[in-house]
Amino acid sequence: MGDSASSSIVQYKNEKALLCNCDQPAKIMRAWTDANTGRRFYGCVGRKVAHGYESCNFFCWFDVEKPHGWQHEALIEARDVIRDQREEIRNLREAVKELKRGNPNENLDDLKQAREECEALKLEVLILNERSRVFRNVLITSSVGFTIVLGVVVTMCK
Repeated sequence: MGDSASSSIVQYKNEKALLCNCDQPAKIMRAWTDANTGRRFYGCVGRKVAHGYESCNFFCWFDVEKPHGWQHEALIEARDVIRDQREEIRNLREAVKELKRGNPNENLDDLKQAREECEALKLEVLILNERSRVFRNVLITSSVGFTIVLGVVVTMCK
């Protein structure tokens, strides 16, 4: 991975009251470059001007020694994992925004279609219930008629 320059927003108390070129107290921040992973430095956070902040780009190392050894390697690995996770979170948030921004008419069309299908099924159920009632009445009437005819035939045969 190339030497990328970045620093954290984590700020520490400036006990030495080191002033930047803007005559503002410099903030202690942490570098996340490959060469200086985790190394703290003083930096100008800027001063408020009409449309934002203006910085004098003040820079001075807080930690005298450069990071080294297995701690340095662990910090680099942790930094890379954090960057990957931030990228994944950014992608997931973008996907959520896309889904929220999606065509609301698609959902409405789906709901309308489902409602129409539901109404059609309700109508079909009503028709089938009516047919069932008619068939039941025909069956009962036929059974009663058959019983009467059978009774008449049995009575005539005696």
